[in-house]
Amino acid sequence: MNEVTQELHFGSVRMGAASIGAMLVTCADESELECEEAFQRGFVQYVLPPLKFAHRAPFRIANLGGRYEWGAVRIAEDHYTKPRREGEFEILVVKVNSHVAIDESDRAQARFGTWARYGEMSTSCGALTAMLDDASNPFIHDLREAFVSEGVDRTAPLRDANQVDPAYRMLFAAMVSARLQARKAVLDIQDHHSGTPTLYVVLPCVTINRVERDTEILCGIYTIDGRQGGREAVYFGLGDDPAKYEVRYANRRMTVSDDQVGAERKGRDHRSLVLSTWREAGRARVTKIDDERLERVRRDVTHGKHRDHQHARTLLRAALPIFAEVAPVPAAILLFAQGAVGIHHVFRVHRLAREMTESGEAREVLDEFHQKVDALEPERAEALLELLMKEYAH
Repeated sequence: MNEVTQELHFGSVRMGAASIGAMLVTCADESELECEEAFQRGFVQYVLPPLKFAHRAPFRIANLGGRYEWGAVRIAEDHYTKPRREGEFEILVVKVNSHVAIDESDRAQARFGTWARYGEMSTSCGALTAMLDDASNPFIHDLREAFVSEGVDRTAPLRDANQVDPAYRMLFAAMVSARLQARKAVLDIQDHHSGTPTLYVVLPCVTINRVERDTEILCGIYTIDGRQGGREAVYFGLGDDPAKYEVRYANRRMTVSDDQVGAERKGRDHRSLVLSTWREAGRARVTKIDDERLERVRRDVTHGKHRDHQHARTLLRAALPIFAEVAPVPAAILLFAQGAVGIHHVFRVHRLAREMTESGEAREVLDEFHQKVDALEPERAEALLELLMKEYAH
């Protein structure tokens, strides 16, 4: 595991950043101790600022399944940001690790997913195993939401022995999970407007738990160069389709590849993508609502009264419950596309754009926006109100 952290160390130093910050995301499983120690020993202790005398520490997330938590990268960046001179920048490294156990008793083919823990056979990763076994738990819901994001069920090939060799099922599940959780971090970074010139490096990795010292697979690398204010992500590495993974295993050495490895891919703007998906599906058409309450709002907008100080926000507060009651999905999609609600709704709104169902989820999006209306700048409130009224005809 030292190779990845040492490369991070040397590469970060060569970049000449004024400061370096780090975040490590792992499963809460105790078997991830070596992963944490390697990150500390090979990278953190050399390049991060001291938290206190002789102590340097990464921002940490450790939960069931190694799930990235929305908003975390913004907090981490705030912790490590320091006042700087013109021309200086910082680096923020986000390392996201899933994990899986390996059984190498068969020299011809390794098997993944279980190992002897404290003398008893145990699953690793237990959280991913539970998800694939259709268990029910809040953390499983979070994992599954990522696995079926953008209308692609990545669990299906993992359950199909004709598409994925059962021996590699849990390895591939861990690799897909690391990719998807790293993607969440990237989406959070892209949606974050930092006041500091920052180069972001996001690494999806898989820890291989074994009897001897653990090793890991580096699945890819994202970079987001925000030193000039940019937010475009560039990715090199494996894709997230487990059916495309190919394994070469010999002499206890393993290589995983697919049809995307080595190709540069640009990150997508998911706010625009949701809107284009909705339009391409033929669902972006004017929604007719015959409601006297909305007519009063529409008359004020038609006569320009919403441009009076504070009035646009008042009208938005009046209109949102009507949209939520009668036809919440179009409003939720439009507000997300305009950046008016948080990026953490991305998977939910993708589903809405494809299926135009799940009114309950759409209402949750509108409820979040309703709570923020009073904080909107008047011009922003006016523009959003006009956009919504164009969508909802009488």
